[in-house]
Order: sequence, then C-alpha cells, then structure tokens
Amino acid sequence: MDLQQMYKKKLMSAEDAVKLIKNNTEVWIGIAVPVPLALVNALVDREPEVENITINHIVDIHPQNTWRKLNRDTNIRVDCGYPTASRDKVVSGEFTMSPILFRNMPKMYTDENYRPMHVAMLNVTPMDKHGYFCLGVGADATVAIAHNAARRRREGDNRYLVLAQVNNKMPRSRGLNYIHISEVDAIVEADQDLAVLPEAGPLSPEEETIGRYCAEFVKDGSTIQLGIGNIPNAVAKAFLDTGVKDLGVHSEMACDTMVELWEAGIITNQRKNFMPYRSIFTFAMGTKKLYEWIDDNPGVEFHPVDFVNNPHIIGRNDNLVSINACLQVDLTGQVCSESMGWKQYTHPGGQLDFVEGAFESKGGVSIIATPSVARPRANGGNPISKIAPHITPGGIVTTPRACTDYVITEYGVAKIKGQSVRKRVLNLISIAHPDFRDELKYEARRRDLI
Repeated sequence: MDLQQMYKKKLMSAEDAVKLIKNNTEVWIGIAVPVPLALVNALVDREPEVENITINHIVDIHPQNTWRKLNRDTNIRVDCGYPTASRDKVVSGEFTMSPILFRNMPKMYTDENYRPMHVAMLNVTPMDKHGYFCLGVGADATVAIAHNAARRRREGDNRYLVLAQVNNKMPRSRGLNYIHISEVDAIVEADQDLAVLPEAGPLSPEEETIGRYCAEFVKDGSTIQLGIGNIPNAVAKAFLDTGVKDLGVHSEMACDTMVELWEAGIITNQRKNFMPYRSIFTFAMGTKKLYEWIDDNPGVEFHPVDFVNNPHIIGRNDNLVSINACLQVDLTGQVCSESMGWKQYTHPGGQLDFVEGAFESKGGVSIIATPSVARPRANGGNPISKIAPHITPGGIVTTPRACTDYVITEYGVAKIKGQSVRKRVLNLISIAHPDFRDELKYEARRRDLI
C-alpha cells in the first residue's frame, strides 16, 4: 500500500477517531500550543458514554477547549501540570496535578512500572512525501509517548493508539519530532490556529535592574537558557544594552525573547561547543512571530525532553548560564517555584534540570532571579518578602538548597552554592528588600542560623 492509500484508509472524523479509545485508559494530549482541540473536544463530548479515562496535559492556554467542564466525578478526568487557565480547578481538587521532573516524563509516561499513556493525541503538519508528520512546535514527552503507543499496539495491546490531527497551520520544524504514518492509527483533518500568549507588560525598574545583574554573568560565546516572562525579557534588554555577542541557546522553551535576540544578531550559536549553529529546544510557546520564526528554520531544532533537559547533556555546553524565576527562597537557599503554601500554582518543570546541568557545564552558572517582594491580592496588595525565614507551610521545594547556585534580586547577587549556612543567610539577607532585613536577621538569630 502506498503512502496516499494508507493516508486515505486512516482518514476519518474526529468523532469516529475518539471512538477507538478504550475505557480505563490514560490519554496524552500534549504540552501547551499543539493540543489537538478537534480530537480532545470530540472525546469530551463522549464523556457520558465512557468510563475511567484521564486526559493528561501540561500548560492549559487554550480558550477554545471544553475539558474545563470536567471534574473529579465525571467519567473523564483531567491531570493538568502548569495549570494556568485551569489553576482554579487544580487548587479546588477538581483536576489533579502530577509532580514530575520534566526530563523524567518520557520514561514516566511510557514505562509500565509508572503510568504509561495509552493514547497519544497529536497536532501535526501535513504528511511529507516520505510519510512523516512533524509535531511542529515541540517534541517534549510527546515523541516518546507516540512511538511507545505505536510499538505497544504492534505488539498486540489494543489499548494503545496514536491519533493525529493534521493542521495546515502547524509550522514544520527541524529536529527529532517526527512520526511516520505507519505509526498512526487514525488521521483527522482539522485546521487550528496556534494558541498565542499575550505580549508581556512593560518592565518595572526592579526587573530592569535584575536583568542587568543577570546579564553580567553572560559573556561573548555563552550558551543561555531562559524562561518566559518579564525577568527573561529584562535579561534580553540588558543583552541589547551591553552588546554581548555570539550567544548560543540550549533551553527547554522557545519564546519570543529568543527571536528578538536572534534578529539583533546576539544569538548566532556559532561558538557553541556542543550542537553548534542551532538553537536547541523541546517545546515552544509565544506569539505568531515565534511560530513563523520556527517554520522551516534550519537554525532551530526540537528534541525530546529527556535529551534537552538531561543535566549531562546540558553540561556538555560550556559556559551555560541558566536563568529561572521563583515564588520564594528561604534563608538557607531552598527555592519554591511551584506553590503558594498548599495551593499549587505551577509545575516543577525543568528548573532543577537546568540548575543541575549548569553545574556540570564548564564555566556554567545557574541563577534564580526574583523581585525582592511580591504584592499578592490575598495580602491586600501589601508587600511580602520573597526571601523568607522558611518556606511557607505547605510550600514545595523545587530546587534544594544544596543545588542553588546564585539568587538575584534588584538589590544584588547572593552566592549560595558552596557557602556555609551562616554565609548563605547573610548573603540572602543582603539582597532582601531593606524593609524586611531586620525582621529576617531577627528570625535567623532566633533559629540559631547566624
């Protein structure tokens, strides 16, 4: 059977495709942008007819989805990491959240000893002349889940399926993020606009100062990992001001900041000692401009997350500078980046992956960057110190104190790694907001930390 005959044989409606899904199965729908809405919404519509199905995904940014009407008592449930738009559902317990290191997801979701995903729902480009579909704006854990599902089905386990939504609006990217038609069980043709993030707001003076402090660690030829939000944007602005050049990229997420630095000629990847001439990512999330930059760009590659976020792989990049944000840091250097007390705010993601990877890098540095205070609505908008005597009860440690390298606020840089507890405490107090330093010293003395 030739490729076109195979394609036509597998082509069907979304409604028919989801009828192939068995009860008592785990369904993977992807990370952020490439969630295949035609397939997912068709599955949700079948909720009264099915039993014990769980939809698993990371980063909910799709306003068009219907899965938010599900809850813990419906026949289809939702496990949602990085809940974003569904945060209220996770906090209330209507949705669950599974804490997993990003780099561990491929094994966790394919190994029978853990929680294998039986169904991979994909949002892909049209098939090429060789029979391959491209996952477009990512590879993450989806590649491993899809290949595993195809293999297990070939071995005779009919719980496993690969369902592909062919989307003409998906950019075709480079890397290890392709799947062959022979591995796909059903094809649904449905165009879907890629979800976009709103443009970030203006930088505050504090964020600009933090960006300048972070940029001091980045030299000509460094390789960078940046997240998303105003702090990375402030770092990028500082790069433009300092004139640093020939930066490389090895970062879990492609974002608009990378496009800006590439267009400015700051990112060239020409001096990378590992995988040169290419920016390496595992997924993408941003604006339409980012997705257009990714499309057919030989200087951008997406690879599976167990490769991109593997600390040993990260460490092969000399002079790697990792910059991530947090919610709270305690006086000994424990970093909380995923919860506010008992309330789950986000997912552990790849922060620890890159903290560990930067340590393995020759000349590498990892930075936790945060404004010195937050002004939560729950506190009436009044400031609270993000450097605290202890992590708020119920708070989750994302980066252990033994791994934390540098912490930066608008008041300076605190070296943590390799320092005694006393030195850590003093260093962190020195970069706390001045209004809280006396209180922090008092609490440190009361706990015999200094």
